[in-house]
Amino acid sequence: MPMMTGGQAIVKSLRDHGVDTVFGIPGIQLDNLYDAFYESRNTLRVIHTRHEQGAAFMAMGYAQASGEVGVFAVVPGPGLLNSLTAVATAASANLPLLGLTGQIPSDQIGQNFGMAHELKDQLMVARGVIDWVERANHASAVPDLLADAFRQMRAGRMSPAILEMAPDTLGAAGQVEPQGPTAPPAPPEPEAALLQAAAERLKTAKRPVILVGGGSVGAEVPLLALAERLGAPVIMSPNALGAIPGDHPLAFSMLPGQELWETADVALAVGTRHTVIGLAWGRQDEVELIRIDIDPTQIVKPVPASIAMVTSAQRGLVALNGALADHQAGPEVWPEAAGIRDDANARLGELEPLAGYCQALRAALPRDGMVFADVTRFTVFARFAMPFYQPRSFFMPGYQATLGWAYPAALGAKIACPDRKVVALCGDGGFMFTVQELATAVHHKIPVTVIVFDNGAYGNVKTIQANNYGGRHIAVELSNPDFAAMAESFGMMADRVTEPGQLEAVLRRHLDAEQPSLITIPMAEAPNVWALIRRPASQGKQNR
Repeated sequence: MPMMTGGQAIVKSLRDHGVDTVFGIPGIQLDNLYDAFYESRNTLRVIHTRHEQGAAFMAMGYAQASGEVGVFAVVPGPGLLNSLTAVATAASANLPLLGLTGQIPSDQIGQNFGMAHELKDQLMVARGVIDWVERANHASAVPDLLADAFRQMRAGRMSPAILEMAPDTLGAAGQVEPQGPTAPPAPPEPEAALLQAAAERLKTAKRPVILVGGGSVGAEVPLLALAERLGAPVIMSPNALGAIPGDHPLAFSMLPGQELWETADVALAVGTRHTVIGLAWGRQDEVELIRIDIDPTQIVKPVPASIAMVTSAQRGLVALNGALADHQAGPEVWPEAAGIRDDANARLGELEPLAGYCQALRAALPRDGMVFADVTRFTVFARFAMPFYQPRSFFMPGYQATLGWAYPAALGAKIACPDRKVVALCGDGGFMFTVQELATAVHHKIPVTVIVFDNGAYGNVKTIQANNYGGRHIAVELSNPDFAAMAESFGMMADRVTEPGQLEAVLRRHLDAEQPSLITIPMAEAPNVWALIRRPASQGKQNR
């Protein structure tokens, strides 16, 4: 067996598992790891950032865009703590994100000597966020531990992992037996009896709908085939936009989707937690729910399904198509569905200037363009109003709704997919959480355009406060820099847009330039999107 240091063993294992990019910030506890990165600089790219949270968010965006494991490396203590926001965000979005973190010297762990970057129990801290957290105590342990990490990150419902290693272990040499790439375990086949029952119920459905979440990514071919076979509208959650092309007659966002839900008789939910539908939309007595989910613990929440098949979206949908091979729905299924969608789009179109900016953004982006959406008034609107045409095109920060995520995640996505155009959408409040990564974009020449909507406030919070507390609000007004001038001071291309009619041409110019850039859009007051999208939850029987 070859002799390697712990740092070299990590690099060798990463390369064996197909990793070619690591995001991070070096520091004294990681010197031996970063020296191993240097030795492999021709095959392993290191993107150093200006904050550990930015590094982890970039690795997260890399995973979102590519479907592969994103990797970051940070020092222990404050470095790890800074990155855990991104780790929690990735966990909420079911993403394979690997964190490599240092430690204090092995013989001082747990002694509370007050060493630099010491935490009382770093493993326990990380285990409060995710499940797979381990320490490698010698170089020879690295291949097995990382093989297990890669297997667990991609098994079933995907999730992050963290591997910790002390500086003396990273520098000490030992005999290391490399492992080849680890394939994730194959998903189970759907149970035959449940599959047949689901097929029979879908075959007799008069008003079927298909509800898809982020777990449907990768199953777009059998999904579209099944939807067309059943004549079933496909209601896409924000994480599933593009699961079928947004201009397909059966494509629906969740705004018109709620109206369809209220009069459906059978619903097939695929790769979705079903949280919004099961809780916010209300439980319909006459909707028979069929679920496909890879996670047996999730498939029973938050409301029970009549038929629950534990399998992957791809495997389950292929099996359903096979079981329904002799079935083709007639034109009588959902004759009013298109009108419901048109009415929803008309209501969205009244919300100016949001609608105009959304149309301009869609017109400027190529069909395969990617959008990373921070939590802003505009992005809440865009997830209902903007069509996407293929999976992995529209991204949100999972149920953590983490501010500041979008820009660094978009940078990571561009590293993963250099041939696709990438835009980040941010509010002025959220953008300042990770604004320092403008320097990272310039240094590494990452051509992402960020659009900053500047209303001088934490706008969503201000609206909620005003609506719920008699017009009162507190701690929401912001004093902002001149965002365009700030971007130019970093050496970036920058523009200011003041009306929707200007955005398409400006954005096209920025995307064509293939360089880091920023567009700022002042927006004093935007319409209250929440009033439109939050229909009352309906319960019980519905009139047909």
